[in-house]
Amino acid sequence: DTRRMSETSSHVTRLAVTAAIAVAAGLAAGWYLRAEFPALLLFSSPSIAGKKKKNKKKKSTSSAVSQDPDPISVTSTGVGDGGGPGVYETKKAIDEYVQFHFGDPQEVLPWRDGPREALRFTERCADLCAEHCKLVASGKWEITAAEDEKGAPRSPHLQRPKKSGLALDVGCAVGGASFELTKHFRDVVGVDFSQSFVTTANLMKRVGNLQYTSVTEGTMVESRQTSALDPGIDRQRVEFFVADACALPKSMMLGGSAPADSELFGKYGRHDAVLAANLLCRLPDPEHFLMACARLVRPDGVLVLVSPYSWLEQWTPKHKWLGGGGGHKSSDVIKALLESTAGGFDFVTQNDLPFLIKEHDRKFQWGVSHATVWRRRNPAVHTGEP
Repeated sequence: DTRRMSETSSHVTRLAVTAAIAVAAGLAAGWYLRAEFPALLLFSSPSIAGKKKKNKKKKSTSSAVSQDPDPISVTSTGVGDGGGPGVYETKKAIDEYVQFHFGDPQEVLPWRDGPREALRFTERCADLCAEHCKLVASGKWEITAAEDEKGAPRSPHLQRPKKSGLALDVGCAVGGASFELTKHFRDVVGVDFSQSFVTTANLMKRVGNLQYTSVTEGTMVESRQTSALDPGIDRQRVEFFVADACALPKSMMLGGSAPADSELFGKYGRHDAVLAANLLCRLPDPEHFLMACARLVRPDGVLVLVSPYSWLEQWTPKHKWLGGGGGHKSSDVIKALLESTAGGFDFVTQNDLPFLIKEHDRKFQWGVSHATVWRRRNPAVHTGEP
């Protein structure tokens, strides 16, 4: 009997250890998925969504629920705020940027006296690229007729430019400006360092709308739907990839002139327009990125830089700041870099682009980014081009 009890006890112990290992493995897998792919938490299965809807009917008619969100917005720019690329891998970051890029303007800013000119920031960034890109502005772009030969209306996605054009959105976040660029350019590529942002952008590309969580006040949140995309946007003509702006892949660089001219082919990029919106002051080495832009843009193509110059050591080591100290303004430092022989660009114009980021229903971040447009020097004009 003693032997049987010992064997039984040993068997129970083995089962308990096995169960503990299985539970630990399950928890580890769950944490890994949450850490690596937090954007997937935006969506739930139809059955779960159905249960949530049923539960809503049983509760209050208000769609607001209570949770315990991080009180600090990931878009905050104060000296004491957290920072670093890791914040962009959180669900809170995804929610805030989905709202910033795709939120219904009436829900983002319901107040009549608010700064409505600061809405639709990503659209205005894309329009700035198109306005100064010679390929678009010169009339070389022909849009196919809105009606076919029989007079029947064509779908918006069939009313495409006949000639090609390539735009690159560096630091695209969840893709708002990238989608807007498809209204002006035949092919668009958006890249971001955040895997979660790129995953979210690809989900938006696939389904055309997203649900996100918006903070109403305190710990109260509300589930909301993104606004409908502009009919002129063709989601299938944009591609999203994970990439480091300070170490862009070689496949994106160079190749902007005739391959027969190997000298020029190895010095110019192939993009008609490159956009970097609210990116510079979030890079660890912004000068390195700027000096690489000459190998991104084709001759006479444009580089559009948009930045509030919110330099913080959490993102950029102080010795890497472009201005913002020592009596040097960021705009002057950037101008000196890009207009240098190695920089390869000529200044075109500048503008102020206000933007509005909602933290909760009664608190917002209103900022004004400095937008500058630069044209890649043409070797036919600048024979001394490096």
